[in-house]
Amino acid sequence: MKKPGPSQGDQIRELQAGKQGTVAAESWPQALRVPRAHVLVVAGAVVAAFALYVGVELRRNGALGFPLDDPWIHLKFAQSLARGWGFAFNRGEPVAGSSAPGWTLILAFFQLFQPSAAGMVWIAKLLGAGFLFLAGVFAGRILLLLTRNKWAGLAAGLALVLLSPLDWAMVSGMEVTLAVLLCLAGIYYFLRAAGLQERPSSIVAGLRPWILFALAVYARPEAFCLAGLAIADMIVCRLAFRQKALFWRGLAVYLVLLVPYFALNLSLAHSLFPQTYVAKVGRTSLFAALASGNTAQVRLLLFNAPLIYFGGFVAHLWRANPVLVLLALSGIVTAAIQFARGWGSLLILLVALLYAPILGMVAPFVSPAFQNGRYLGAPVAAAVLLAVLGGWQLWSMAGRSRGVKTAVLVGLLALAGFNTVSTAIANSANTAQAESSINRMQVAIGKWLNRNTPVDAVIACNDVGAIGYLADRRVLDVIGLVTPEVVDFRSKQRVGYENYGALDYLKKKKPDFLAIFPNWFPNLGQAGFLTPVFAADVADNQASEFDFKPQARSMAAILITGLTVEPVRSVMRVYRCDWTKADPGQQGKAGPR
Repeated sequence: MKKPGPSQGDQIRELQAGKQGTVAAESWPQALRVPRAHVLVVAGAVVAAFALYVGVELRRNGALGFPLDDPWIHLKFAQSLARGWGFAFNRGEPVAGSSAPGWTLILAFFQLFQPSAAGMVWIAKLLGAGFLFLAGVFAGRILLLLTRNKWAGLAAGLALVLLSPLDWAMVSGMEVTLAVLLCLAGIYYFLRAAGLQERPSSIVAGLRPWILFALAVYARPEAFCLAGLAIADMIVCRLAFRQKALFWRGLAVYLVLLVPYFALNLSLAHSLFPQTYVAKVGRTSLFAALASGNTAQVRLLLFNAPLIYFGGFVAHLWRANPVLVLLALSGIVTAAIQFARGWGSLLILLVALLYAPILGMVAPFVSPAFQNGRYLGAPVAAAVLLAVLGGWQLWSMAGRSRGVKTAVLVGLLALAGFNTVSTAIANSANTAQAESSINRMQVAIGKWLNRNTPVDAVIACNDVGAIGYLADRRVLDVIGLVTPEVVDFRSKQRVGYENYGALDYLKKKKPDFLAIFPNWFPNLGQAGFLTPVFAADVADNQASEFDFKPQARSMAAILITGLTVEPVRSVMRVYRCDWTKADPGQQGKAGPR
């Protein structure tokens, strides 16, 4: 059996012994430090991207907003926390309706000092930019760790912070960039503790990645994948290289840190996961299929869903930047070869290749690229790392000829840079249009309800975020994200027709007003107890109703000729409910056959 090459620990010791040329003149911690100038360049890139997106938004819309309704849900929970109501959407009704309680708590802190909606929109966007910058710094640290090349580290930082899905996430008001930061920070310290063996005796070095992996779950629940993939990586390394790592102690700390998370969900949603999971994927998840003994669904989720989700993930990356996908293929080969030579960890490769399939298997929802890939932050970041690693390998293989190396470098930068710039310009316009759609629909309805309804009015709606925050009335969620009771009514309907259960729920709760997309609820269209009182009619909606994701057209992976979102007319109506006119015999259980 061929003896494996030198491990990363050996390479670090070579650095200490002065065997690695110019880099070895420094001590190894200094050699693995990101230069301050590179950090400033990454910060400048984030500022430029932020200015582009916000500038386009202000120029087109005249005001800031969010491209989704979901960020307003976080702001409503943050508002409740700041008011002392706890994790509640309505006062006195605690609910685990936030899929990212860590992000909600951060927003709640700022809500204490900035009660205005306009101010909180700015704060959410600035926080997104700050977390993306820090994620870029950690991306640079990881590539510096893998290549010991500071320019590769700079390239990784820039590639991450300038990728269009993450720039969208930065200004979306969502928790995506926070989750990416925690994932990359955890991976970085995992590589140092488990892969590099920097200080085998250090307890802190072994615990740090597990603490960050636990915090990542508070930012995005699917971050549970990270711990599982890290365990798989450590087992493989143990079997292949007899590599020793601080394992069980770190895993124990990880589980202890998640006790409050599970306790919150169990007490409020009667599930290990948030109410959002119960409402969106509870009936179609692998756990539900196993519990019900639905073998056909189990087979579908185990064998079909992972392939579908991985294909969707690759397509999502291709839309973001085709060059990234091509370079990532080289990075996959490079990472596999380095591991075979004793590199010490497969974690980045595992996250890039298995995270999306696991998500599709355990919690499938619409598609992996749903809403600009908001659930795919971690694997997208891992793919960026692999792409830069692949580009660095191609540059290294160019030989010692400075001319050849320069040509390879210029070619890679030209291809990747052109796609990055053209996509950023197009996606910033799409994002501004999506924000305009939300402002003219959910935001406008929330403000109208605040001005035109009694303070004790009860409002039922299917999009609860902006309406709940801006109307500041008691809200019933007919989808079930923040109203657990409605899930029972929806579950009585066939999969795909859950909205037909809204009628029975409304008759039981008797709200004063109803704000919905009428085409979502066909059995409410002729309900005699509903009187239309206001409508938001948006002819060029690009955000609200379903999955309006960017469609990129590319030629030879070089020239992006367009990044378009087809507008769809959407009408959201507000109805006054007169329960004296309700037909007690009309039920919502039948639905279409």
